[in-house]
Amino acid sequence: MRLILYNFILVLKRFKASSVLNIIGLAIAFAVFFAVIVQTYYDFSFDKTFEKADNIYLCAQYNSNSAQYLRSTTKIGGELAEKFPEIKNYCYTNPTSWITTIFGVRDSLDNVHEFTEKIIRVGGGFINMFMPGKIIIGDANQIFISNNSVMLTEGISKKFFGKEDPLGKVLDFHDDGGRIIPKTVVAICENFPDNCSFKNGVYMMASFNDLSPGYNVYLEIAPENKDKLSESLNRYKEEIKSKQEFHLIALRDIYLKFPEGKGDISTTLSLLATGLWLMFIAYINFINFAMSMAPVRLKNLNIRRIMGENPFFLRISIVMESVFISFIAFLISILFIMYFNTGVIKEFFHVDLSIFKNITPLFLTAVASLVMGFVAGIYPAVYSTRFKPAMALSGSFSISTGSRVLKNSLIVIQFVSAVFLIITASFIKIQHNYMLNKSWGIDTENVVHIEIAPMTPREMRKPFEIELRNNPNIINITRLSALPGRWGGNYFQCKIGEVNVKEYVRIGGAGILKFFDIPLVEGRDFEEEDIYGEEKLIVNQSFVKKYGFNEKDITGTKFTSNQSYFPNGVSEIVGVMKDFNIQSLKDPIEPLAFVVGKTYAEWFTPYMLVKYNGQNKDKAIEHIYDTWKKYCNSYLDLHFLDEELDKLYEKENNLAKLISIFGLITIIVAIMGVYGLILFNAKSKQKTIALHKVHGASIMEVILMLNRGFLIQFAVAYIIAVPVAYYAVNRWLENFAYKTPIHWWVFVAGGLLVFLI
Repeated sequence: MRLILYNFILVLKRFKASSVLNIIGLAIAFAVFFAVIVQTYYDFSFDKTFEKADNIYLCAQYNSNSAQYLRSTTKIGGELAEKFPEIKNYCYTNPTSWITTIFGVRDSLDNVHEFTEKIIRVGGGFINMFMPGKIIIGDANQIFISNNSVMLTEGISKKFFGKEDPLGKVLDFHDDGGRIIPKTVVAICENFPDNCSFKNGVYMMASFNDLSPGYNVYLEIAPENKDKLSESLNRYKEEIKSKQEFHLIALRDIYLKFPEGKGDISTTLSLLATGLWLMFIAYINFINFAMSMAPVRLKNLNIRRIMGENPFFLRISIVMESVFISFIAFLISILFIMYFNTGVIKEFFHVDLSIFKNITPLFLTAVASLVMGFVAGIYPAVYSTRFKPAMALSGSFSISTGSRVLKNSLIVIQFVSAVFLIITASFIKIQHNYMLNKSWGIDTENVVHIEIAPMTPREMRKPFEIELRNNPNIINITRLSALPGRWGGNYFQCKIGEVNVKEYVRIGGAGILKFFDIPLVEGRDFEEEDIYGEEKLIVNQSFVKKYGFNEKDITGTKFTSNQSYFPNGVSEIVGVMKDFNIQSLKDPIEPLAFVVGKTYAEWFTPYMLVKYNGQNKDKAIEHIYDTWKKYCNSYLDLHFLDEELDKLYEKENNLAKLISIFGLITIIVAIMGVYGLILFNAKSKQKTIALHKVHGASIMEVILMLNRGFLIQFAVAYIIAVPVAYYAVNRWLENFAYKTPIHWWVFVAGGLLVFLI
């Protein structure tokens, strides 16, 4: 060990810059590797904490001629479970009901304290499928016996009641209609982890209405029966003459692979690949540096051989020296990891990067440093001790052709990585900017949205709106069931003429088209009297085209529907609007309909949208807050619509920034390695340089002599990197309905940037 330490210090003294660059490069690589491992584990372990996670599948339904995912009615799970014996159990949840509402909690003096918290509606066998072993106290199944019973997660229970026994306590629940309904606490369950589809909050029974749409239906089936059940479901679809295709999606795949999952498999894999590739590049530097040192330390090693030292032990000492340097780099990497958890990089991760909460990933990184240090030291150890002592001592040896090819190939890989990462990171950023700046086809500027139901008493909502309209800084107001950019809607099916229509509709308010500046193709906008009359629909051009209607003929068409959302009323299509994007720009435009009518007047439009005068923004926002306080004591949940829409591309934005940051780190590490080799070559060729200068060589000629090989290697790397980067960028852009052109100048700029560095 003392000899290893001595050799390490000797190398460090003689080649300070090269050694320090390699150690820092390794340390940075380890820090990035740690962060990537923590994030990757978070993503791939999502929803796997449930005992039955491997047996739970989401029963997703799609339109046959569309990629649009349709939620199910509450009765579909029971129907399927009764028909197909492969289904052991089923349950349903309504993600669209995960809204914040007010709960009143009474203390011992009968004073009411109000809290805002999420409600999660569930039904069927939810407790049996997702909660085995997670109920702390109480009987959770009672929430399905009475609609006035609730289950709280542990953290919410402490928030509401502190250390008091929560069982039997009564909550004042403010529902969507502004009513206050007593809810009794019947059970407390463990908190759900962060990497889980279900959130901490107040759990209660889903709607009694068997036809209620908008639910996620989960089935419990044995994995070996999944394919058989899928085939049966497709045959069942034909039997009932449905245009909706059934797909069984494993619970563990929803987060990363399902369109509505908040994760993204390409982002996770890209981060993992970047982290592993950075480790590879750092070790290429390390191996190249060790190989370059071989001629310098050859005499010392062979003198030790002549003195009788066993070549095997010489090789072991070189390998252990490599392991020692690698572990020193790991220890330094802890400082970088601590910076990652407090610096700008932290905001791009969904996880806590603190060391003490991630002991296992830290241990894996330490083991990786030892293993890779050992592997990286093997070739230099064998290479440095294979020459005959007499030849090494005389200095007549030369580097073999194979070693030169390996060394040059590794340098080419470094340059390929640098060019590839600069090009791909540039296109990710260009695509992100393209989506941010592309028009949705609707006016979203100077608009705020307020979650007005159930945060305000029902009787206060109209006076609140009237007072807002009376302010000169408020331009317009409307209502929506689901905001642009978010999934949402109410399932709608009817028969228009001889055509069966099955779509989701968004419930709007009066003047919805005028509010968003959506052009009318035919017909009219919604009017104030439509809100409390029979249902009216405005459809988009894609709706008309999909069902084979004529834009002029469909306007004024009346039809009836026995659907629960259109009870005994006559519905009418009053207008056709121009196509626009209501979802993310990653998705193509789908058929869309806005609906208004007395059924929806108060119950199904929780969002109020307010357009204000942009020149008097501060005064307008202040007026909204002041007016809210007059009518409601709860917190005003106000957000700017354009900022909310920008968040839709948070994944792409984070990916662009992380790839840019880690790509830059990889480039720096690669260039550090090349620069270290150049310094080393210059140091080791001092005599050659001196001879050239004595014979009249200029400084530029000496520089070209030292760098000619590197420039040739860069040219080869650029030729390889460009087509590889083009293929990768082209495949990635296929994920978007609207995408930037693949600009040729990015490839040129990427190469020039690496060349200049």
